[in-house]
Amino acid sequence: MDVRTQMRNAARYNAAREAVVAGERRLTFAQAWERGVRLANGLLGLGLRPQDRVGVLEDNTLESSDFFLGAAIGNLVRVPLYPRNAPESHLHMLSHTGCRAVVVAEKYAPEIEAVRAELPDLAHVLVRDSGYEAWPAGQSDVDPEPTVGSQG
Repeated sequence: MDVRTQMRNAARYNAAREAVVAGERRLTFAQAWERGVRLANGLLGLGLRPQDRVGVLEDNTLESSDFFLGAAIGNLVRVPLYPRNAPESHLHMLSHTGCRAVVVAEKYAPEIEAVRAELPDLAHVLVRDSGYEAWPAGQSDVDPEPTVGSQG
């Protein structure tokens, strides 16, 4: 069984139970799943396809859990970038993995912008700023149900 199916089942059978805690913010399994579905649909709506690589440069926050779920739900490959690394390291990771998009916390956006011109395949830079919540909220909450590997 793949990760997205396990998480979908957890959201179904444990819908009202707490799944994510970030400081005072809490999400149930159902809420976390819905946020992940909306993010997956937003990313797929940009033209990304299952198995495309998406970089992520952010701290551990409630929103970063959206990305873990959204990547699994959309069958996208998460490429983690680390805040302690230099922009040149981000360039190496993004170029060698063929990332088509990157999700970046606002405070780290200058690090991606510093190398973006050297990344011709990077089609989308999504900055998690104060307006972030509106973007996934405007996406469909219907599971995109992409094909995930062989089921054997």
